[in-house]
Parts: sequence; structure tokens; C-alpha cells
Amino acid sequence: MKLIPHVKVLNMKPLIETNQRALDVAILLLRIMAGLILFVGGAGKVLGWFGGFGMTMTTEMFKTNMHLSAFWAYLSSYTEFIGGFLIIIGLLTRFASIALLINMLVATLLVGFKNFFLGGAAYPCLLFVIFLVFVLTGPMAYSMDALLSNKKEKDRINRNLSTAF
Repeated sequence: MKLIPHVKVLNMKPLIETNQRALDVAILLLRIMAGLILFVGGAGKVLGWFGGFGMTMTTEMFKTNMHLSAFWAYLSSYTEFIGGFLIIIGLLTRFASIALLINMLVATLLVGFKNFFLGGAAYPCLLFVIFLVFVLTGPMAYSMDALLSNKKEKDRINRNLSTAF
């Protein structure tokens, strides 16, 4: 029953329902961008790539500016480098995301909350939230994790079928 006969009712379904394919693509794009940011930063710290200073200077910066030992410099830098790559390809996504969100939480706390948006803490905090999203959602359909999971599922079904006959 139309309340107003001459007014056409719009289909609101596309605007209010979740489109799984669009969600898969959105998480893929977010994974690629966040992973690339940390991979490039980590590669610069570890190997001196992309205009970075390399591990020697990174370790010195951690000691001088943040009063952290070389252990923490190595742990943080390699977490960004390896974790960023894993996030890009979607392999061990939740594990890498947990490591990276801890890294970004520590970075947020070290930068501090004074002048949060203008002083730089908003950036690692945003990355923290992004990696929290990956922990909650997983890598979604377009990832190595999904490919490996689908292969395991197919192998399990094939084993069950072969034992049934």
C-alpha cells in the first residue's frame, strides 16, 4: 500500500545492506596501503631502502631519542618490515596484525597525546585501529590466507569423499 500514489519508492537495499564483495575489496585495499606504509618504513630502517638510514642509524635513533635499547629497535623495525609484507599479501594476517598493532600502540604512547592531531600521535594511532580491524575481520577473500584455507577445505572434502567410497 502506497501512502502517496504518485511518489515512486526507491530501492534502499544497496544503501543499507553489506555487499560482501565490496567489503572484501575494501579490506584488500586497506591491507595493501597499511602494509605498504609499514613495509617501506621497515625496509628503510632495516636495509636503508627507500631513503631510509639502515639499522645502525635506526638503533642509534632509538637509543638517543627514545632511550630504548637496540633490542627494541630491531624488534620494532623487523616487525614493520616483515609484518608489513605479510599484511600486503594477506599471509598470517591476524598474527601479523597483532604484532603491528602492539608496535603502533607503543609508537602512539611514545609520541604522546599532547597535540595529538598535530604532533604525530594520530598517525600511529590510526594504524593501530587499522590493524585492530584486521584482527577482527581477518584478511577476507583476497589473501593468501583465504587461498590456503580454501585449499585445506577442498583437501578435507576430497579425503572425506574418498573414505566414504
